[in-house]
Amino acid sequence: MSIPAEKQERFHFLDGLRGIAALMIVFHHSFTSNIAAIFRHMNLPAVAYYFSYFTQSGVELFFVLSGIVLLRPYLRQQRKFDVGQYFFRRIKRIYPPYWAALLFGAGVSWYIYAFPTWYTHAVWHPFFLWWEVLKESVIINFDGGYYNLAWWSLGVEMFFYVLVPVVIFVFPKQHVLNNRKMIGAIIVTLVISISLQRWLTANCPVIYSYKRTTPNVYQFVCYPVCFLMGIFLAARDFSTRHAYILLLVGGVFVGFSWFYLPAANAGYGLAYGGLVILAFKADGFKRFLSKPIMIWLGERSYSLFLIHFSVFYLTDSVMAHFTSPKSASYALLTRCAGIPVALFAAMLLFHFVERRQARGLLTGNMFWPWQVRSLKI
Repeated sequence: MSIPAEKQERFHFLDGLRGIAALMIVFHHSFTSNIAAIFRHMNLPAVAYYFSYFTQSGVELFFVLSGIVLLRPYLRQQRKFDVGQYFFRRIKRIYPPYWAALLFGAGVSWYIYAFPTWYTHAVWHPFFLWWEVLKESVIINFDGGYYNLAWWSLGVEMFFYVLVPVVIFVFPKQHVLNNRKMIGAIIVTLVISISLQRWLTANCPVIYSYKRTTPNVYQFVCYPVCFLMGIFLAARDFSTRHAYILLLVGGVFVGFSWFYLPAANAGYGLAYGGLVILAFKADGFKRFLSKPIMIWLGERSYSLFLIHFSVFYLTDSVMAHFTSPKSASYALLTRCAGIPVALFAAMLLFHFVERRQARGLLTGNMFWPWQVRSLKI
């Protein structure tokens, strides 16, 4: 199967990175808490902490990739920016699959309370209310209430989408974007974000605190470096030397996050900026990310992100009818059922909803993963 010429401008190896980011988030929601508990039981709290934030950092990778893919054609003057068309395309791309996942998530919440078990009281879920469905339908959420807790990061990303016209208007042209200006921009961004983090923590801890995860749009103040890295990589090309510097500096920030939590968000933003540069520059890494199965997974990463946590809620609730709390059989059954069911639900959501709004897909007509064997890249 050959690739149509009009689809070759899309960087499909970045789809492979999206697939990795999605798998990290699914792993985080499936296994990380139990593995971290084992590390803490072994008196290794630092290992538990860094492991937990690494598996969670698929969110930062998604944010960096969003900035690159969204802004590259505009910042490189490959496409004229039209504000109305931009928002229309974003709404058309983001909302239909989200609304389908929202209805599913709301239905899962109804089921949990309609057929109660010990799980109903062990894990908090919002009640099914049409008003709540309507409130969550806009995605950007100020109170942190969700039928699917993973959606908090989607609200942060949507806030960035709203800021894109401003970014395009004020961002310097490629030929004047030198290293000194980029370092200055990162420092200024860090100073502003840390100042906001500390001020909000001191004065508005209910809506935001840097000492814990606050699942609402105010969490944006932790992630501006991630989006800034995406903007830089959209605007100009970088060398492998830049990649290794970013990986090193990002690692230092992640290490320092033991003392100041949001440093992990900035650190992973810098490190994943370096990783993306390597995806462009390192042929072996690019070939791996461009494998058909990686592209297949990456093109379904948004659907998998949207629905996997709701599927986990459902399978946890169903299995609670047959198991006791926190038993080994409960852990085994929920993971063995939840992960494949989540993947299949994502395949359905992608096939019937998301792919109709997406452009430049290579695997859009391949429902099953083994069908990618016919794809030649």
